[in-house]
Amino acid sequence: MTQAIISVRVDKELHNQMQLYDEINWSAIIRKSIAEQVEKMEQEQIDKPRAEKAAERMDALRRARAFDHGKPSGEIIRKWRQKRKW
Repeated sequence: MTQAIISVRVDKELHNQMQLYDEINWSAIIRKSIAEQVEKMEQEQIDKPRAEKAAERMDALRRARAFDHGKPSGEIIRKWRQKRKW
């Protein structure tokens, strides 16, 4: 397996704390953390065509003014705030 080298900067205080635990393989911990994050990001990848279609639908609804009945947003917000009051 070919490996690449990366550098990680930490502040001096953290470095001093890490040195207190010299039995820990910090490189292995960093590698594991990076691998877990990459796996998480791959699982959460967005389906772009589906997201674009959803955005188009939302824009169409906004243009149709289906939910605000043509009222200005400030008026709608005021109405909902009044409903929340005791």
